[in-house]
Amino acid sequence: MNIFSQITKHFWMLCIVVMSVNALVFKMRSRKYIQENPDLEEGYSTLTRGFLIWGNIPWLVMGIGVTFGDIDSIYYYFRPQDGNPYVQAFFVSVFLIWLLGTYWLLFRDGAEMLIKHPGFFRTRLESPWMIKVYWTLCLVGGIVGVVMMYRQDVQVP
Repeated sequence: MNIFSQITKHFWMLCIVVMSVNALVFKMRSRKYIQENPDLEEGYSTLTRGFLIWGNIPWLVMGIGVTFGDIDSIYYYFRPQDGNPYVQAFFVSVFLIWLLGTYWLLFRDGAEMLIKHPGFFRTRLESPWMIKVYWTLCLVGGIVGVVMMYRQDVQVP
């Protein structure tokens, strides 16, 4: 098995590593703000832990599909219309996170928490409204991407 096929089969592991590195970067960025205001430490810990846990759920679901579901590459996840239960579980996990993220940001003061705890985004977003708009645009982009996946006939190599 060549390196490319190993990468496409174990892409989920790479995603977990990237998510973990991003969480570490966020934690390192937060140190400056915690030194300025130690009361923010608990909030930063909550955000980092939430990012790590919730952000990795789809990749763990994908890993289960690859490990137990006889899925040989990431390309199967570009064909949700085939009805593979492991691929469907992956998309359900993504939709669930989108739903919970939207609820947290819009109705549970998540956007306000992100404003109080800067450093999560590379640019400084100044208001909860900006975060909500940013989230909504990303969400619309994700939904369009999923719809396109369902409508396209991506060939699995």
